[in-house]
Amino acid sequence: MDNGPGERYQGYVITVHSALTSQNFTEYGWGVTKAPRAVVDKLVQRLQDGLAQQEKTLEHTIMCVETESLAPYFLHNDGMNEEILRELLPLHEAWSGKKLVPNNAYGLRVYRNGTNLNMHLDKSSTHIISSILHVGHGENDEPWPLVIEDFHGNTNEVFLETGDLLFYESSKLMHGRPKKMNGQYYSSLFSHYYPVDWDRQVIENNIHYRIPGDWDVVAKREAGDETEDLLMIETSMKEPQCPDAWCGLKHTKQWYGPAPGYGKVLTGGGKVEILKNIPIEESFDKNPPREDISSSGIVDEL
Repeated sequence: MDNGPGERYQGYVITVHSALTSQNFTEYGWGVTKAPRAVVDKLVQRLQDGLAQQEKTLEHTIMCVETESLAPYFLHNDGMNEEILRELLPLHEAWSGKKLVPNNAYGLRVYRNGTNLNMHLDKSSTHIISSILHVGHGENDEPWPLVIEDFHGNTNEVFLETGDLLFYESSKLMHGRPKKMNGQYYSSLFSHYYPVDWDRQVIENNIHYRIPGDWDVVAKREAGDETEDLLMIETSMKEPQCPDAWCGLKHTKQWYGPAPGYGKVLTGGGKVEILKNIPIEESFDKNPPREDISSSGIVDEL
């Protein structure tokens, strides 16, 4: 579908980066584990405090969320976000197999009933190894999946529970929540990292160099072509002719939390991988009983 030159060029940028200029770091591109209990507890308290406030801050406009009248609430705490971003660094490094630079942690975002999030890719300059830490949702809410397309060509629906931490290569794997939320609220924290040897300027240049010179030419459909339209909306996309605006949802693999445990990562194919050389879970508790603290503070292998 022709959305105009701006959206068309953005479509090329997204496709070229995902398919050509960025390497794969993991087999499937995603995996889910349990976040440290102490980290989850302080985020749950922050969410509860925020939901109890009479006046709530709305998140600024994001093009992936078209339901402007239902913009997510946003619970700020930059200090806590920065602390958690650095605390979770070893887990992201263990999962990706790369030394990483922390970029930012974002949230808490609190989605509201009726919201959906278009399929999209994250920033190719800084959002390379990322995670979604699910903090909480309404007690009687309908399960609301993250849809993510992996390196094996599968469309996955991942249903997270409180404390689940989903790793994903967010600038390579198309992801979103195209189904409309049916519930009270759904809240998560988003963390983003990039490899220490990631040259963002070279990456950006390579993307633009690889886009063909005739990118602005719109090919005419041949008679009988029933390919669904793809509509670009800024940096997100949808397929309006398919249910929930994403044709991949016709055939999905579904994964349900809770995750298998701290340091154990469930990924595509039903594999459970073990994160090596990560901090013991008790080390995230700032005031633990003395007898619970390991002398080394490192788990070699769970």
